[in-house]
Amino acid sequence: MYSWHQRLSSWAKGTGLKIDALGLVTLLGAEEMDRSIGRLVPSLYLDYLPLLGAFVVAGNRFVVKKPGSALCNISVGIMTTELAGWFSRWLQTQSFNQVRSIVTWEVGERPRRWTSFIVGFLLVGLPVHGVLIALTVLARDWWGFANVISMIASVALRCFQVAQNQAGIDANIRRAQEEAEKESKRYPAKRAEYEKSMAIFKDLYEQGKEKDVEPPIEPQDPYAIAKVIVVTEDSKVVTLVVPGYLPKLAFAINPQPPNPYWYEACQWAGWVFFAVHVVSIGMAGLYTQIVTVAVIIVTTVLVAHRVGCEDSRIWEAIRNQWSHSDETEPRSCWVSSTLKATVSTYPERYMDWPELEETKPTTVQVVLEKDFIQQKLSATPLGSLESSSAPKKPERRQDLLAWLDLTTEQDKSLIAWGLIPHSREWQRIYNRKKEAHRRRVGV
Repeated sequence: MYSWHQRLSSWAKGTGLKIDALGLVTLLGAEEMDRSIGRLVPSLYLDYLPLLGAFVVAGNRFVVKKPGSALCNISVGIMTTELAGWFSRWLQTQSFNQVRSIVTWEVGERPRRWTSFIVGFLLVGLPVHGVLIALTVLARDWWGFANVISMIASVALRCFQVAQNQAGIDANIRRAQEEAEKESKRYPAKRAEYEKSMAIFKDLYEQGKEKDVEPPIEPQDPYAIAKVIVVTEDSKVVTLVVPGYLPKLAFAINPQPPNPYWYEACQWAGWVFFAVHVVSIGMAGLYTQIVTVAVIIVTTVLVAHRVGCEDSRIWEAIRNQWSHSDETEPRSCWVSSTLKATVSTYPERYMDWPELEETKPTTVQVVLEKDFIQQKLSATPLGSLESSSAPKKPERRQDLLAWLDLTTEQDKSLIAWGLIPHSREWQRIYNRKKEAHRRRVGV
């Protein structure tokens, strides 16, 4: 061991390098880790590796609610900007279209993650930490050894805190299901009462006495699919396909850890190990600092790009780049043991409104278009003609609202929330698109 220590010490002194390790572990990567860890989607390869910004987990910052997005439950006429911390971060990390993205949320049972344990812990995490421990022990760098142990402890505490937040989501879902079950038992009686009251109201309306009684309120089936949209902080509008009982408790309320005392103890322990990490990495040998910084920076960059995560689109983006295609396949990811999200898109043809075209091209325009197409056919390879010549269709909120097929009362809610402008011309076109879409889908 003495030869290892002598050689590495001589090399470190000879380089004359100094690393500001304190600045690296306390400043860099904090925002990226807040977003990546807070969305609660695990990585197959990187869950058991150290990351920058360990204080983000120790301070429980990754669960704090973030402003900027709004959830609109159109079915019940409720809009809120108070989104659960994990949900707002999950939205931030997704590559959504401007208006065409759909997220289908399902409640089920996630299969056991043996592959994640075998690959992430046994094949990746254990060898990396083992090499770091061996390096510090063989070089007799005890400050470096303390640094490695503190990183391992921080990883374990992070896994526990993330698992507790996922368990909190599951607890909220179970609570929502219990409330929905109670409500579903009362729903048939409420529905019958509504039908009876509606018949009376129609009779009074025909007699011109509708002012004598208020119209009845239609009861909501808690298991019916609700019309929900989310306006993200970058002004994208995402459609949520979700049971009516789920949005409030799953997406608007922060999950509470099932073991709050152990959770708080982990936070205190996280601060202790973070302090040990800050001090020991500054006192460790240069070789230990270089290896440590390389590991945590590479891991942080990969985690920020969602490498190994179920919601990653890296390979899909590369494939689309080679094939010159913008179409995306549905992809699913588990946020917790019971909550699954599947991201898809509305068909691109939905953005075509031939019924609304009021002008037709003149003869000169047709000739010019034919000449243009002939030139493109002769100068462009067949495989790349569509991507190079066809302009990308604009995505408009007006189209999305037409696809949702809203009622008059629901339109009034959107007007009150500022999602439908008061312009009569805008509303005229919107109503025409709504009718055209109903004919297109056969409603």
